[in-house]
Amino acid sequence: MISLQFGNPQPLEGYRGVALWAEGRGAPISIYLFVRTNPSESPPFILLRETMDASIYLGCIGDRTGHPKAWVEIWVQNVDRVAASFRAQIESLTNSTLDRRWSERAATFRTLNRGTFFETGAEFHHPAPALIDGKEGCVVHPVEPGTRREFVLCEDEKALDLAGLPSYASSLHRYLWNGPELQEPVFVAVTSGAPLAPGVRQATDLFKGLYPFNPGGGLLLVRPLAPLALTEFADILSGKPWSGFKCVNEVFRPGAPYAKLEDTEEILYRGGHLFSGRAGKAGRLLEVFHLKLNLILQALEETRAAIRVQQLPFLVLGAESFRLQLFEIGTGLPLFWSAHVDLAESNCAAAISVAGSDVRYFIPPELPGPSIYRPQTHSLPAGGMATVRIRKMFSSTSQGTSLEATLATDERLNVAASDLIHVRLPVAGARMDLYGRVDESDALAKGETRFRTLPQLISETVERTLQEMAGAPIGNASFEILPLLTSPCDMYALGVLAIRVLLVDDENTLAIAVDEMLSLAREVANEHKPQVALGKRLQAIVERDRRWAASLGPQRLIRADGIPEAAARILPADLWWETIGLIIRLFPGIGPDSFCRDLGDAPASALEQIFDDVIGGINLLLLRSRSLVVADWNQNLEIHDAIYEVIAKKHGK
Repeated sequence: MISLQFGNPQPLEGYRGVALWAEGRGAPISIYLFVRTNPSESPPFILLRETMDASIYLGCIGDRTGHPKAWVEIWVQNVDRVAASFRAQIESLTNSTLDRRWSERAATFRTLNRGTFFETGAEFHHPAPALIDGKEGCVVHPVEPGTRREFVLCEDEKALDLAGLPSYASSLHRYLWNGPELQEPVFVAVTSGAPLAPGVRQATDLFKGLYPFNPGGGLLLVRPLAPLALTEFADILSGKPWSGFKCVNEVFRPGAPYAKLEDTEEILYRGGHLFSGRAGKAGRLLEVFHLKLNLILQALEETRAAIRVQQLPFLVLGAESFRLQLFEIGTGLPLFWSAHVDLAESNCAAAISVAGSDVRYFIPPELPGPSIYRPQTHSLPAGGMATVRIRKMFSSTSQGTSLEATLATDERLNVAASDLIHVRLPVAGARMDLYGRVDESDALAKGETRFRTLPQLISETVERTLQEMAGAPIGNASFEILPLLTSPCDMYALGVLAIRVLLVDDENTLAIAVDEMLSLAREVANEHKPQVALGKRLQAIVERDRRWAASLGPQRLIRADGIPEAAARILPADLWWETIGLIIRLFPGIGPDSFCRDLGDAPASALEQIFDDVIGGINLLLLRSRSLVVADWNQNLEIHDAIYEVIAKKHGK
């Protein structure tokens, strides 16, 4: 379903739509890229955002006359960004793996929501290289001047080898050529830093005067534009206006249904909310609570669905990972009830298989810099040099041989039971790789860590050598600690996102709200009573210490005169603190109430299952909040309290 219709034939001043496929204008329907009409201005395209391997531009769907009908975003494969990424430094990335993952991403988007995925064929097969002629406003497919043949991406391994150029399948270098069927084809390098054999030139030198949209014939994706970040819409629900989305120094204002979001008064009085005006303040608080709960639910469901399809965690979820669309669902119907959350994050973690273990370890797709949405402990593998002492060898089994050893190092190690220890020993003039887990049963001297390796198949010669080395210190051994990070990391990110949606306002920053929430979580953990429901325990703590109500109370939901003072009376306390309790449980290992014990606590073959309980809990909260929205709260307080008490007892809350 597409909601972004244009209200006039010239939606973007200073830009025009350039059809990306040869049929272009004259075709019944075309996909257009927005390009500046003045070639001297830059940048030529509207870059919405970038991922590790893609540049995402603003475009539209247009008819045969070029009239735009709906906004879209056009994803273009960008190999140069991959080559500079963290993942390329620790994983053997190649063109073939990038192409495979791009196609898998496209298949995931299609599986999750076929209605918001435009299939062009370029998701799975490389299109012709495309440059843009800014003066003529058209796509140019580069042609080799001598043979008058169009350049295409060269995936012919034999031809590349004969030309003395790197392999396509096993490198990150890409070349265009005018082959096949030529004895002396011409090659052009299209990636930065690609080796240049005699006669091979860089595309940037050869294709001057043209805008490089997709010069390497990279794979493409086309999806409907979701102009709002989820957090932006949460602010709109709170009463903050929205003027449009920014690209570089420009602000773009989409038409209906987003045209109503620039003016706070118009939002309140003309169709955003079910309740409006001065008389609807109390009802609007309940409505905003319900709608924000629904945002959190949709984010959880989108994440669970994507992890279920791919069986990979993200490890990099954040505020920009979720976008939002609005739909005009009929005259007089409240616009904000149509909000649809879309998972915009496409970079999943990479799985590392370890011989002798059925546990999969994952590394993040990009270098995880500081982010409030990611747990900072064990965010990256740690390593160094150490001395290893082999204590004993265990009897060989069909799976292989394992040993127990002590790792001594000056490095300060903080190793969890689920972490993987990789030790590389110099054995018989070669290198021996051992993988194991820490043994926490023995108390060791400072700087020492006991570990037991996973069973692995080794030769009899190596096994005898290891037995002979038992007890003797083995120096110059390198090691690294690979933390087991899986879908609980994404649950942590969604916990922070829930705090951002519900508790951040003009006074409460996200940093303050997260710090307060984690402090409250630790206090709840210290007073854990399994026989008492979490919501009840929270209410008791809040009644004893009112500072929690001041920092984490329902008054944070909305910006409106008079509402903060009345919020605690309008929204039932048990409903609010049960919601806060559910958010606390999203943080792995914060206490006995957490859904996950640690950042690796997820079923190896069903990483998405950890989200089932929280989604069920939020659905129950939504059922209760929905009944509040359409009721006369002020007249039915006692009745509602009785109903909620019955519901809570029925579901064991």
